[in-house]
Amino acid sequence: MTAVLHRTTPIITTARTARSPIARSPITHSSASRPFPPARPSAATYRRRRVVVGTTLAVLVAVSAVAAHDVLAGSGGVPASAAVSLPAQARARVVAQPGDTLWSIASAHHGEISITRYVDTLVDLNGGPTIQAGQEVVLP
Repeated sequence: MTAVLHRTTPIITTARTARSPIARSPITHSSASRPFPPARPSAATYRRRRVVVGTTLAVLVAVSAVAAHDVLAGSGGVPASAAVSLPAQARARVVAQPGDTLWSIASAHHGEISITRYVDTLVDLNGGPTIQAGQEVVLP
C-alpha cells in the first residue's frame, strides 16, 4: 500500500532573486485591515480656516490697493498724467508819478532783496530802463 501525505498548512515559499534579496509574502485583504475614513474636522477647525483665508484675502486686497494708488498717483502725490504747473500769480503794479524812476520805485518796494537786483528785475519786467508818468510799473 502506498501512503499519501497531505499537508494541513500551506507552504509559503520565498523567492530570492538576484534583484531583490527581500522575501515577499502574499498580501491578503480582509475587512479588518481596511483603514478607517479620515475623521471630519471640527467646527472650530472650519472657523480657524475661514479666519486665515479671510485675513489673507484682506491683506492681499489692501496691498493691491496701495500698489494701485502708488501707480496711479506717482511718487509726488499727483496723477502721473497731470502736468505740473504752478498757479498764476498776479503781479503787483504801481502807477508811475511824475519824477519817478525805476530806482526810486525799487527803493520803496525792494524789501529784503538787494536794491540792485530788484532794479535789474524791474528793467526786465517793464521792457527797459525808462518809464513815463502814468505808466503801470510791474513789480516782481
